[in-house]
Amino acid sequence: MLEKDPSLLERTRNVRPLLLECAADSSPMVRDSTLILIGKCIQQKAALEYEFLRIIFLLSNDPTILVKKRSLKLLKDVFTRDEGKGIRTNVVGYLLHRTADDDKAVTELASQILEELLLSPFWKHSRDTTEVPIHERLALKDQMELFIRTSRNSDSVCSALVSLLQGLLSNSTKTAPSNFRACQKLVSAAFESILVPEARPEGVEQKHIMQSLTVFARADARLFNSEQMQYLQPYTSDLKNAEGSTLFRSVVVIFRCVLPVIPSVQQNLLREIQSALLKNVQKLGKKDLNEVAACLWAMNTLLNNPERLVKLIVSVIKHLRVSRVKDMNQNEKDTKSAKRCIQIVGAFGKHCNLESELPGFQEALAPWQATSVSGMIINSIEPFASSTQPLSLRLDALNSIGLIRQSSPHHFNYADVSDVFQKALVEGPPDVQNVVLGNFRDFFAIQENQASSKPDLSQTNSSAGANGKLGASMKASESDGASALIAQRFLQTVLSIALADQDATAVTATEVIASVNRQGLVHPKEFGPALVALETSSNPDIANVAFQAHVDFHQQHESMFEREYIRAIVEAYQYQKEIVQDPRGYRTGPHRSKLQSTFEIIKSSKSKYQKRFISSFCAKIDFELDKLDLSGPVPASLQLSRFLIENLAFFNYGRVDELLHTLSCMERIVAKTGPGIAHSINTEVFHLGVDAILGETDENGQCIEQTQSHDSTASAMAEVGSQRLRRLTTASIILSCLWDTRTYLRRLYGFSSSGQAKEGKGNAKVKDVNKALSKTAGISGDNVVAGIAERIESLGSQASMMQQCSAFVELLSIDQEVRVAAKVTRKQPAGHGRQVKMKQRVVQCQD
Repeated sequence: MLEKDPSLLERTRNVRPLLLECAADSSPMVRDSTLILIGKCIQQKAALEYEFLRIIFLLSNDPTILVKKRSLKLLKDVFTRDEGKGIRTNVVGYLLHRTADDDKAVTELASQILEELLLSPFWKHSRDTTEVPIHERLALKDQMELFIRTSRNSDSVCSALVSLLQGLLSNSTKTAPSNFRACQKLVSAAFESILVPEARPEGVEQKHIMQSLTVFARADARLFNSEQMQYLQPYTSDLKNAEGSTLFRSVVVIFRCVLPVIPSVQQNLLREIQSALLKNVQKLGKKDLNEVAACLWAMNTLLNNPERLVKLIVSVIKHLRVSRVKDMNQNEKDTKSAKRCIQIVGAFGKHCNLESELPGFQEALAPWQATSVSGMIINSIEPFASSTQPLSLRLDALNSIGLIRQSSPHHFNYADVSDVFQKALVEGPPDVQNVVLGNFRDFFAIQENQASSKPDLSQTNSSAGANGKLGASMKASESDGASALIAQRFLQTVLSIALADQDATAVTATEVIASVNRQGLVHPKEFGPALVALETSSNPDIANVAFQAHVDFHQQHESMFEREYIRAIVEAYQYQKEIVQDPRGYRTGPHRSKLQSTFEIIKSSKSKYQKRFISSFCAKIDFELDKLDLSGPVPASLQLSRFLIENLAFFNYGRVDELLHTLSCMERIVAKTGPGIAHSINTEVFHLGVDAILGETDENGQCIEQTQSHDSTASAMAEVGSQRLRRLTTASIILSCLWDTRTYLRRLYGFSSSGQAKEGKGNAKVKDVNKALSKTAGISGDNVVAGIAERIESLGSQASMMQQCSAFVELLSIDQEVRVAAKVTRKQPAGHGRQVKMKQRVVQCQD
């Protein structure tokens, strides 16, 4: 219709609002079709791009891979068609986020699109950097402005841009040489903007240009040359204002990355930079101090003059030796001075390996005897990590100790230092815990990066001796021992912290657990249930980290962890009840299972594995009447069963056999446990004997037991014990909710009462068990959720409990799904069907 009459968009006002609604539809196919139609709308009328761009951005993070890829292609078209700087910057930002997507196909597509948009336009340009044509200069200026605007958005965007460029410049990329030349041209264009203010893009400040250069330096230091380093040297001495501090930080990052790679840098220039950096150490903030320490150590490898660093560290340690005898709670000035010294020795202790200078330290700090320089620094900081110190001072002390341990991991083996961390985790406030956990996370990250960069032993020289091979593969390093010690000693404490809240500290704790899992330091039985629980967190940062870790250990330890899943499900329920404070098994908008992530992981296994999981899951709902836990306003057993049943209701079942097995398990529980509960209700609550239950009809054709039950309700309420009535009602609620959920699932997926799918368009017969399921339109989970809540509310009074018990007995007596044929040969008396059903169940109970 749009192709025939493009003016339809203008004449019909409700077309665009309807498209916006369809973009939020629960069906992935509807959302994908909406994107296709949006693309056609934009082609017909480019002005609509601004109205629909927000929807495209939103769907670029869609859970469905097909929709993500469609939105990325639309974003590429928007970038190519629209020359607006703001829109292009936003498009690149969203594409960069998708380069870190969980799906490899999406990541590759996003990287390919960004390469085409950012670098490929300069592949065929002139290679002569001395005489660049004017049109190429203008194009480079515009593209560099795009890099500048993108890199100043946020640190996460900068990191994504660095990772992208590293991948595009790696040897594994076929177009790496062309990409390298394009990046060199962009770097040259940036330096031209720094040196010639007139060539600077409008609205772009010098600090933004420097920040973009740090992205290229971190991606590949070979993009720079020694002449460019000379241009940056004057910025190392300007810290008079905020802009000067920002420029200083960016220049230090560039120096740290580039100077060790460029051999042609003059020694005099290096000494000038070193002197300027050492002069400004006392003025730097914590983040800048870390960069400066790393830069100075990198320069020391070129200048080979460690005595300047030794002198700095010795002077700081001497000041700490004086400060530790003072009461820091009384003098804020002393506290501030001690904090500065602790930050300095922490940063330099992490980045500078000065163990060869131990005699010089011992001589300068006599009579202090120590076996290592790092140990000497830790000993000077440790008194300030006490709980008696001011909180800000304690945080810096713990952080500095952790930084030094990262580069000298053998200190994790020392009990006194480990006790400091253990006490901080157990007794410390959240800020203290977060500092210690952050150090663990960063240390594990370093070990993972080192492990991933180790050479493959299979690629080593085949002529190497067996001893060499075994030595390379089996020898444990200090870092390996430290990682194992942290996991063994601190894991249980970390698990407790992760499961105690949903704040930033819990996020860090979850990241530590995930890293322990990736390194295989502990058996997954110890942390697997916690990860399943954390997957259900309402904090997406916690849930995402836990989910990815769960995927990893399920792939590696699928059979080993199978028996632990039900314990993990119960822990997830406790987490939802106590921490999230929402014991329901679903989330709204639309209704979805809280355990859906776990179920998706289970579905990645073979069919038998899935069925065993469902069987165990449903078996947890079953119960023995006398063992039901009735504690709490809502019985504890009922709350757990409700959590499990609601998850069953909203699991995203993929195939017919998955649903059939689930329905079979649910029906089996009701058939097995239900008759006994109904018999107890009839005999204890309504005081009906077997004869009354099997009873006969009166002259009006009504079942006598039904009339008696209503007439005797008042007396039954007085005679049955309130606790016994509550127990029977709780049991009836559990089974009734399970049956309601079973009925809802049959209706949702088009299954008839006979256990077969309805024949017709879009439906399959049950024998096609491997076919995908399709949901019936117009059926939502509102009714089943409301029904479960209403049944639980019946525990509020004796009258409502009696009503619930009566409804449950009727549920087992009359099959509501049976449809009587239009023509019957003989009319049965009223209540006949109920009598037959009850007779069957009573016989079962007697047997």
